[in-house]
Amino acid sequence: MSKISATLGLFNLLLLAVFAASAIGIAGISSTAGMGLAFTQLTGFLSLGMMAFAAVLSTRQKWLEPSLGGLDKMYRLHKWLGIGALAIAVVHWLVRTGGGHRPPVEAAAAAANAVASTVTAAASAAAPVERVIDPAVAATQTLFPSLMGLAHMIAQPVLFLLIALIAAALVKLIPYRIFQKLHFVMAAVFLVFAFHALVLMRPEYWPTPFGWATVTMAVTGSIASVYSLVRHFIGFPGAEARVVETHYYPELKVLEVDLEVDERWKGHRPGQFAFVVTDLKEGAHPFTIATSWNPANRRIGFIAKELGDFTSGLRREFHKGARVKIEGPYGRFTFDSAKPCQIWIGGGIGITPFVAKMRERAGTPANTQIHLFHTTRQVSEDALNRMRADADAASVDLHVLVSPRDGHLDAKQIMETVADWKDASFWFCGPTGFGAILRKDLVGAGLQPADFHQELFEMR
Repeated sequence: MSKISATLGLFNLLLLAVFAASAIGIAGISSTAGMGLAFTQLTGFLSLGMMAFAAVLSTRQKWLEPSLGGLDKMYRLHKWLGIGALAIAVVHWLVRTGGGHRPPVEAAAAAANAVASTVTAAASAAAPVERVIDPAVAATQTLFPSLMGLAHMIAQPVLFLLIALIAAALVKLIPYRIFQKLHFVMAAVFLVFAFHALVLMRPEYWPTPFGWATVTMAVTGSIASVYSLVRHFIGFPGAEARVVETHYYPELKVLEVDLEVDERWKGHRPGQFAFVVTDLKEGAHPFTIATSWNPANRRIGFIAKELGDFTSGLRREFHKGARVKIEGPYGRFTFDSAKPCQIWIGGGIGITPFVAKMRERAGTPANTQIHLFHTTRQVSEDALNRMRADADAASVDLHVLVSPRDGHLDAKQIMETVADWKDASFWFCGPTGFGAILRKDLVGAGLQPADFHQELFEMR
């Protein structure tokens, strides 16, 4: 099980345990109506918890990286928390609007049967369902009866908005800059759901661990959401940098950029990445760092390939003398291993962290044996010559495979090339699917899963 899956599972088990401990002491919960009410509260609780966790992760707190495996893993966890929160929120809404408070099994079955019609309902709904609330009844259902109508009214349209936002986040055809502009709205959506959860939490739950946890998650998630909203408009804190040199490889459509960074940059390790802002309206884009850190010259470099709408204009954005803002460093892909041998695999532009590590190792005696496999579809002799020079200086055994000529790299080739591969740690950066296949085949052949390290360099 991956750290992402384990974290997601443990977090939800913790929420379930909190709910169970609280529900035991609540009178009437064993009745049919009581079980229905409890199920409604539980689904809202789980959805709020996952949204709050996702909101905290979106603030890019470095202190969370060691326990969660780096910002790339945090972003993947953020994605699945959002999907999970949406799924449970839909169940919560379907049960709530589909006939009152049903027993859990019946409610879940009714929700499952209605999922297919939810998208159609969301697309056609023009206004929330109005509720007529009896003040006397409201006083027994919430500590804030005067807000109960508003809490009900805003939930449905905001849920539909959440469906649209998460759908936009998952559709890779939507440009990154548009995704960023839409995604920050999630922070405002959380504030609405936090209000909804607190107002509609039943009075008997407030003095229980469930109530304390709900308040804690609502407040923590709201603070994180406000922070994200503010940072969206003023930018995240970072260092200022100036482009001092560029080198373009036309065969690869790759630009190598060297920048001089100010004193706010405290250094980095090879394998880490940073967010770069060339224009506040465009927002921050992640780039893997391609240089080792030397405080004497305060240089930082990136290698970027023209892949999308933003990167196609790299030479325009990173012209000599241009000033940018850099935030970071982030990531735990830092080659920490006690193994006597390391096997590096860089697919395409995924070669970047290995270039940085080779430049750090250059001229420095090291006992670790390194094999670097680089796979590429396009060839630039200029780029290959530079890579060979870096590998020679770092005492790295370089294996270059040009896929149209040499075929695709697989686990068998690696095992045949490196005799003691079982005693090595593997470090992979490249296409996610390619990495998953290599990992599966190597682990199947006897590699320990913990010895395969993969950079999940996808921010959505």
